[in-house]
Amino acid sequence: MEEKQPKEPPGFNIRYTEPADAKFLLEWLSDPDTLRWFPMREPAEIEDSVNRWIGFSRFKSSLTATIDGVPCGLSTLYLQAYRTLMHQCEFGIIVGPDYRGRGVGFHLMRNIMHLAKDYFKVELLHLQVHAENPAMTFYKKFGFREFGRQTHWEKDEGVYMARVMMERFL
Repeated sequence: MEEKQPKEPPGFNIRYTEPADAKFLLEWLSDPDTLRWFPMREPAEIEDSVNRWIGFSRFKSSLTATIDGVPCGLSTLYLQAYRTLMHQCEFGIIVGPDYRGRGVGFHLMRNIMHLAKDYFKVELLHLQVHAENPAMTFYKKFGFREFGRQTHWEKDEGVYMARVMMERFL
């Protein structure tokens, strides 16, 4: 069951992602509290991830949420290149630390799902998330369900962390 729709924050807008949004994504992913939920650790790894997310903007498969014109969240569809895989797509979503709890994630999720289904004709949307990430509750509210788990996915300083794969038909 989808979460009850919160009101949009004052000055809120969603637009297609632009290359200049990379600096905001880099800032968010460099935040230690945010980064702990992602597998990147080194600055070069974070930059590579930012380039991957932003790179899909050339296909108009990435959306940026703004408040008063300032980016506050971003979501990207990682489109498939092969015809036989185009019915399904992984995506990523992030909300800047200062903007969480204000409905930004909700509206980004609604819009990225709409873009996936109505523009790219995606039937199945999926994601991967750290098993302990509180965002799993958010995904479940949007109807995503767990379809797989890898218990030794990430190893950081000798400690293994699991990932959960989740999916939802659109």
